[in-house]
Amino acid sequence: MRIILNLKKHCIQTAIKRKYNQLISNYFKLNPTENTEIIESEISLLKEALENFDFSWLRTTYPELQGGGADKIQLTGSPEKNITISINGRTIHATHKDHKLL
Repeated sequence: MRIILNLKKHCIQTAIKRKYNQLISNYFKLNPTENTEIIESEISLLKEALENFDFSWLRTTYPELQGGGADKIQLTGSPEKNITISINGRTIHATHKDHKLL
């Protein structure tokens, strides 16, 4: 699962919150017959990021995550619940427990 984040006007925390709220809103507008599996997975990934990321540390360590630039930022989740952030193709392990470059 990959989610592209737009940090042109906001930091990573605000971008994730906005994307989460947008997906929640869209979820409740879906028809009951539509497949909701993908949107549910995206909501789950964003919720996990909001609950576990140390945003202050991320913004301090990776200035690209402060926002205002044209950097390519992607949030990726795996079935093992590992969440990573890709900054211009460079992957960092971004959970609160591990602050290390992959």
